[in-house]
Amino acid sequence: MRKWKILHSKMVLDNPWCRVRQDEIELPNGKILDDFFVIVRPEIALVLPITNNQEIVFVRQYRHGVGEILLEIVIC
Repeated sequence: MRKWKILHSKMVLDNPWCRVRQDEIELPNGKILDDFFVIVRPEIALVLPITNNQEIVFVRQYRHGVGEILLEIVIC
């Protein structure tokens, strides 16, 4: 497995609520993608809590982007 090569990058949305970057990338097979969008977030940690009974803890929250209530792992 090889990393993708970033050929060009520009910030297309930059406000206090959301930052989005558009990258032009070259895949390991040589294919060029000029519209790969990345949501830029501050450093985060994903937590997978497991109880003493070996149960995984999820959070249920509304996600407006998909208009659904989803089960997700914990993000700190």
